[in-house]
Amino acid sequence: MEALGHEDETLEYDLALTGEQREIRETARRFAREVLRPVGIRLDRMAPGEVIASGSPLYDALAQAARLGFTRLRAPLSLGGLEAAPATEHIVLEELAYGSAGLAGVIFLSPFPAAAAAASGNPELAAEFSAPYFACNDASIIGCWAITEPNHGSDQLGVMRPELRVKARGDLAARRDGDSWILNGQKSAWVSNGPIATVGVVNVQLQPRDGLEHGGVCIVPLNLPGVSRGRPLDKHGFRALPQGEIFFEDVRIPRRYMIAEDETYPAHVENTLTAFNASVGALATGIARAAFDCALAYAKTRIQGGRPIFEHQSVRDRLFRMASLVRAARALSRDVYVYNLTRLGRGEPGRLDHSITSKVFCTNAALEVATLAAQLHGGNGMTREYPVEMFVRDATASTIADGENAYLGQIAASML
Repeated sequence: MEALGHEDETLEYDLALTGEQREIRETARRFAREVLRPVGIRLDRMAPGEVIASGSPLYDALAQAARLGFTRLRAPLSLGGLEAAPATEHIVLEELAYGSAGLAGVIFLSPFPAAAAAASGNPELAAEFSAPYFACNDASIIGCWAITEPNHGSDQLGVMRPELRVKARGDLAARRDGDSWILNGQKSAWVSNGPIATVGVVNVQLQPRDGLEHGGVCIVPLNLPGVSRGRPLDKHGFRALPQGEIFFEDVRIPRRYMIAEDETYPAHVENTLTAFNASVGALATGIARAAFDCALAYAKTRIQGGRPIFEHQSVRDRLFRMASLVRAARALSRDVYVYNLTRLGRGEPGRLDHSITSKVFCTNAALEVATLAAQLHGGNGMTREYPVEMFVRDATASTIADGENAYLGQIAASML
C-alpha cells in the first residue's frame, strides 16, 4: 500500500486564515488521513450490504466526525452547533474529501434534515428534529435528501427555470388529508445516505397539481409505517457513500412537517441546490488535491530511466497542470462557498449560477487531475494497491452528483 503523500506547501497561500481556522484545518486533516482515508479504502472494497451492516466501520467514522463537531459546523449555538464561518466549513469539507469523498458525503448529508428544520422558522420542528440531532454524537441519527426519482434525476433541479420546460409529474406524490399529508410513491436508488438514514428531507409532487414545479418539501422520519427500502446500490464511484431506493406506501405525516409547498417550492429547491453545488465544489477540490498529492509523492520516489520520474520534463509539465487546477479549484470553490452560504445564512437569495460554475469547474478539474495522477502511476495506477484509481472513480461520480454537469450548465446558461 502506498504511503499517503504530504501536502505540497506551495498550495497553501491563504493569508486570511485565522489561527482558529488553521487549528481546525489541522484537526480535519489528521482525521482525514488517519481515519477517513483507510476506512474509505476499506469500504470501497466491501459489498454494498457490508458497508451498511451493523458493525461497519462507516458508523464509527461518522460518530468520530460528530464528536469532532464536523456534523454541526453551521448549526446555531442555541442548538448545540458551532456557528462556524462559511470559510471554515469549506476548509473542513475539502479536508474530509481529501481523506474519502464518499465518507465526506455521508458526514455532509447527515445534518441536513436537522438544519432544514432549524431554518424552517418553526420552533416545534427545531425542537423535534434539530436539537436531538445536534446533541447526538453517536451517529444514531442520520439524515438524507431524497429528491432523485426513477423517472426524474437532474430535471428535478430545473423546476425553477420555466424556459427549460420541465413539465413531468413526480414519482412520489403527497395529498392532503385533514391535518396530515399522505405520501405514496418512491425515490430512486441514487438517494445518498438512503439505506442508512433515519430521517430525510423529501421532495414530493403535490396532488392534484401537474408539473414538477408544483411540489413540496417535507421532513420525514424514516421509521414511520409504510416506509421501506431497496437494496443498497452497487456502483462505480463514491462506494463509501451508501445510496438506495426509499418506498412510501400511505405514509402519514403531520401537516407541520411540510416546510415548503407550491409557491415557495421553486425557491426552496434553488436555495438547496445553491448550497449543495457549492459544497460539491469543495468536495471535488479535496479529491483533486488528494490525487495531486499522491502523484507528487509517487513521482519523487518512482525510478524510471535511472532517476525519479519527477526529473522528467513531461512529468513535471503534467504535475504543474495538476497543481494549477487544484489552486484554481480551491480559490473558486472557497469564494463561491463563502459568498453563497453567507447570503443564504442571512436569509438572502444566493447566486445559483455561481455555485453551478464552481461545481462544474471543480468536478471537471478533479476528474482531469485524478486521470493524470493515474497515468503518472503507470500500470500501478490501475491497481488497488494505490488509491489513485479510486480517486478517478470518485471524481467521475462527482460530475453527476447533485446534477449532471451538462444539464447544470444549461440551468446556469439560462441565467446569463
